[in-house]
Amino acid sequence: MVMIRYISLLLFIGLVFWTCGKQDPVSTNSEIQSGGITTIDSISCSPIDELNQENLCTATGGTDGVKILGRCYSIENTIRIDLSWKNIRDSLPPEIGLLTNLTYLNLSYNQLKGNIPPQICNLTNLTYLDVSWCQLTGEIPPEIGNLTNLTHLMLERNHFEGEIPSEIGNLSKLEEFRISNNSFTGEIPPEIGNLVNLNRLSLFNNQLTGVIPSTIGNLVNLKSFGASWNELTGSIPIEIGNLTQLHVLGLHNNHLTGPIPSTIGNLTNLGVWDSQYYDIHMGGPGGMGMDYWPALYLSNNQLSGPLPSELGNLTALEQVNLSNNNITGPIPPEIGNMTALIVMELQNNMLSGVLPSELGNLPNMNTIESGFNLNSNKLRGQIPEELCNIKIGLGDNEFCPPWPSCFLESEFIRIVGNNIPDWGIYCNPYPDCPDGYTAITNPPPINGVDGYCFYQDDVDVLQDIIDANGNLENLVPLELGEQTWYITDWNNSGRLENLHHGRLGSLDLSNLPITNFPESIVNLDKLEYLNFSNTQLSTIPESIGYLTELESIFAIGGQLTGPIPPELGNLTNLMSLRLQDNQLTGPIPPELGNLTKLTYLWVQDNQLTGSIPAELGNTNLHWLDLSRNQLTGEVPMEIWNINAHYSQSDTPYESQGESLRRISIRENNLTGVIPESICDINLRWRAFNFIDLRDNKFCPPYPSCLDNRTGQQDISNCN
Repeated sequence: MVMIRYISLLLFIGLVFWTCGKQDPVSTNSEIQSGGITTIDSISCSPIDELNQENLCTATGGTDGVKILGRCYSIENTIRIDLSWKNIRDSLPPEIGLLTNLTYLNLSYNQLKGNIPPQICNLTNLTYLDVSWCQLTGEIPPEIGNLTNLTHLMLERNHFEGEIPSEIGNLSKLEEFRISNNSFTGEIPPEIGNLVNLNRLSLFNNQLTGVIPSTIGNLVNLKSFGASWNELTGSIPIEIGNLTQLHVLGLHNNHLTGPIPSTIGNLTNLGVWDSQYYDIHMGGPGGMGMDYWPALYLSNNQLSGPLPSELGNLTALEQVNLSNNNITGPIPPEIGNMTALIVMELQNNMLSGVLPSELGNLPNMNTIESGFNLNSNKLRGQIPEELCNIKIGLGDNEFCPPWPSCFLESEFIRIVGNNIPDWGIYCNPYPDCPDGYTAITNPPPINGVDGYCFYQDDVDVLQDIIDANGNLENLVPLELGEQTWYITDWNNSGRLENLHHGRLGSLDLSNLPITNFPESIVNLDKLEYLNFSNTQLSTIPESIGYLTELESIFAIGGQLTGPIPPELGNLTNLMSLRLQDNQLTGPIPPELGNLTKLTYLWVQDNQLTGSIPAELGNTNLHWLDLSRNQLTGEVPMEIWNINAHYSQSDTPYESQGESLRRISIRENNLTGVIPESICDINLRWRAFNFIDLRDNKFCPPYPSCLDNRTGQQDISNCN
């Protein structure tokens, strides 16, 4: 009798797999704007080549059965299995494919391990499959595309990897597809647009790449779409505007670029409360009594372009987070129509222009739970009095006085700084610039602002540089090289020190065909950084020595000849002087010893002559590179003994008690006997990348700390 039962079972299994392999492909709804999506062929089911006899059993009622996860189920009668929260630690056997009448399978919240067996494709009556919160691994078998009756597929919180198979597009009855918190890679398949009955799509916290397919616009029944914490790129497709039933859209923490599409204004159901799509147990920020669950969550991307005015259509939206992007342009006054707003986060963008008074119309923005965060943007002008009606953060912008009446009184307005007379800390009075300044619209050196006030004398110097070099005649001043203009200047303690608003702070002219500097360059008296590397200048202009705010000079790899001007010794704020890879001649000026802040002096690969001036011992040199020149004489003891410190403290420039100073004087004509006492100085004598004096004319005996580290010394003139 047992033999007859197993023969019948084997015949049944053969019929199952023969039938599964002959399934017709699922048709796609031709009415949908599918963007070229085609029907996906079904995958033939993997046969159970050899039944595991231990997994065969006799079920209740004497019917043929199969053991699944330690329980015997009737092949004929089992339509539902719910083993959630049972602490199961086994794996799914291929014999699961025998339960062809199964419609419901819930194995969630277990320690289930292994893969989803491809034989699961035989469960063509299955409507509900939940294996979330387990320990499953491997890929989604493409055979899952045969389960065309599935309405719910939950695979979240496992260790799945690989790509989302395109065969998912066959599951056109799916209402819920959740694969979040796994390790899926690759792109979101465009075939996902076939899932026209989908109302919840959860892809967040994976490693998905590529663009969001435009076919996402086919999912017109979608109510929740989450793909945050992935590596998605490209722009948000305009087809997102087709998802008019959407309650929640979360795409934060990706690499999305481009503008927020204006079609976002079609999503008028964003923020409409539905407990299925909001976690009512989440606490709000800072102990808010409300839940913090932004229904529009696009933060931490690289989104750019302006805020679409169509955001004003989203009148049910309570919480929005668009922070940490590159959004530019003004704040649309239409945002004042978003009457349900309680939290709006726009901090750390590049918003510019003046604040619209319409923001004061937001009725729910005046409670302790609320907040309109505009910190760290490029907003300017005066703050409208109407904004005293709302709680708003405006720190780190460029606002100007006079301030609204609530500035020092209201607990609902937070403005960091902006309380200094005249310009204020971050004030940008454009277009009403003070005397001596000129208003320039959309200036290229300060990207993201709609206009700025520039010091006219500095602009004139840039024009003089252009006029003095015929090859630059097609440029306008603000397009010359790379420029940085001051907004503020802070001292070492982090407090405001000087206001250099609209002054030129750095100028990089490297790789430009510059042959001359005009004398007017001395007018750039707030310049801190100057780079004229790889230009066609033949000499270092003496006039640079009068730019007393300079902290760095770079002139690397050019055609410079002649001497280093002693006038550079006037630059008492100079910390970096890098003149390597030129044809400079003459001595190192002893006036450089006046530069007590000098940290880096790189003049290697020139033709400098004379001795090393002992005056350099007065500096703060961390790195001195004089190699490959024609220097002569002895190395002054002051060079070895430089008392170098970190630039902003009295802490010695060392790590774990060892000096980090670097001195390279190799390949010169330096002479003399280096005394043994030099080994008492705390320097890293044992490493060429810290101390290198090879290929000179030093005479023996050599200090013990330099044993085998002197290289080839020419001792022909030694006694």
